[in-house]
Formats: sequence, structure tokens, C-alpha cells
Amino acid sequence: MNIGDVRCPSCRKPMAPVKLHCKTCDLSVEGHFEMDALAGLNYEDQALAIAFIRSFGSIKKLQDALGVSYPTARARLEKLVGKLNRGMEMNPPQASTIQRLEKGEITVSEALEVL
Repeated sequence: MNIGDVRCPSCRKPMAPVKLHCKTCDLSVEGHFEMDALAGLNYEDQALAIAFIRSFGSIKKLQDALGVSYPTARARLEKLVGKLNRGMEMNPPQASTIQRLEKGEITVSEALEVL
């Protein structure tokens, strides 16, 4: 299962991992875990990012690897960049709340209520 594709059946927002498990020793750890930007992408977008990196950032080499035209390769990259940008943005209320928390103006509990 790709964690980037998992959505809440109720509100359709992305779900977050809360449990990790080691198959070797059967140890489990529960908590709230951060996902990096690439882990939040679906398999297709991850494959595109990997192909672009393997092509050393050359859209021409990417186009050859994908077997598509240059404009198609570029369009796919632009779409991927858009997804990554959206995933890394905070809306103004979130940013303001985090700034207030960093300044000590509100407690962690108060910040969590707002976020």
C-alpha cells in the first residue's frame, strides 16, 4: 500500500501513519509520524521523480526514458512540482499559529486546537 494514496473514507483528506512495525523482531511503535514530501506522492509521481533524478535533471533524457514527447515530459514535471508545492504550503492561519507558539504567546494545547 502506498501511503500517498490513502484517503480518509469520511472526509477524503490524506491519512497519516501512526504505527510502525518491525517484521523481524515484532516490535511496534505508535505515535504521530512526519512524512517527507516524496512519501506523500502516489507511485506514479514517485516513479516520475526517480526517473527525473536518474536522468540528472534532463527533460530530454526523461522524455526518452518515458517514451513521450518533450512537452508531455515537461507537463508531467510541472504537475509534479505543483503537487509538491501544495503539499509544502501552510495556510496563513497555520503559519500564524506556529509563529505564536514559537514566541510563547500560546501553549501547545492551544496551538493544536487551532491547527
